[in-house]
Amino acid sequence: MQPSDNVLHPATLPASPHGLLLLRIPDFDAPLGDAFHAIQRALAVVHRLTIVVSVGPSINDAEQEAQQLDNNNAQHNNSNNSDIAEGISAPPTFHCVQRLLSALYVSFTKQVVALERPLAELDIVFRESCGYEIGTGVEDELPFDILLGMPDATKDLEELNRKRVKLHGQTTLPILTLLLTPNIDVHTHLVEAIDSVVPHNKVQEGQYPNVILGGTFDHLHAGHKILLSLTAWIASHRVVCGVTDDEMLKSKQFKEFMEPLDVRIKSVERFLRIFKRGLVYEVVPIHDIYGPTITDNNLQAITVSKETIKGGAAVNAERGNRNLQPLNVEVINVISPTQTAVDDISPKISSTYIRQYLAEHDNARSPIDATK
Repeated sequence: MQPSDNVLHPATLPASPHGLLLLRIPDFDAPLGDAFHAIQRALAVVHRLTIVVSVGPSINDAEQEAQQLDNNNAQHNNSNNSDIAEGISAPPTFHCVQRLLSALYVSFTKQVVALERPLAELDIVFRESCGYEIGTGVEDELPFDILLGMPDATKDLEELNRKRVKLHGQTTLPILTLLLTPNIDVHTHLVEAIDSVVPHNKVQEGQYPNVILGGTFDHLHAGHKILLSLTAWIASHRVVCGVTDDEMLKSKQFKEFMEPLDVRIKSVERFLRIFKRGLVYEVVPIHDIYGPTITDNNLQAITVSKETIKGGAAVNAERGNRNLQPLNVEVINVISPTQTAVDDISPKISSTYIRQYLAEHDNARSPIDATK
């Protein structure tokens, strides 16, 4: 690991530490070069990483802005409200949220593959909309061992530790500040490459009351997590997720390393709870290509990947046969085994790649491990 402004002795952490990386960005269109660099530094310390994206000023920035606002008010008592309104940014769209998630997940995947650690896991959470105080220890799905962040996040991490102790009776966690080396570019042009294939969709957060999706969700990877995250992001009440049962997957490559249905369902449920609370999640087994899409009349949208667009069309055709309203089809079009826009990493963002890796490395991770 490159030198940092505080040094953490490896003996103070467990064998496979889980880190919370607080990433502060001013808006969803912000450059991500520093974020990619921070992931690189974090991977020198942790085995599993959760990036908590916080959009807006840090505590330190907020204090400075408040002082500046006081100064401005003293000088401009007659300013009208239109001046203030100009500084309010528009809410993020499906396009920019998908681009942000995809860029971070792809960067992480590229880095762990380069480190020959392809089973390392990443979760990404939006702090302001996840519905709980992540990192405080009480509501976390998985315990954290260390808090990480760039210098602009230090005060926020210290405040998080205070909340852990004062409000929740938890112990404090070590804080590691990640200092970035100047003039080092990590994954230059990655955001531009991803942006070129993300549909310019203007769907808003919580636009649909009830949204459905489906898949195998074997060895939950970055592509799955992007699909699940965006589905939860556009839903305001309920997410229905169909998970393909074991009988439908007998022809899959390296099927002996496929996770059982109950493990895959639990993995999806846990990830959705990590990403966002406050929604109703119905994660159910499906025994055909349709599942609940052709029986549930209280659905408004379905999310699909580029590879399953035809499946969305088939669903709407069958809903029409049953006199059900068609679903809006929202496409997630970034990462897949056939996608070339993000160069050589796409084939490695697949369940098949993970199963092959397990087969070639003496079952490096068992299905039981995936539920821990």
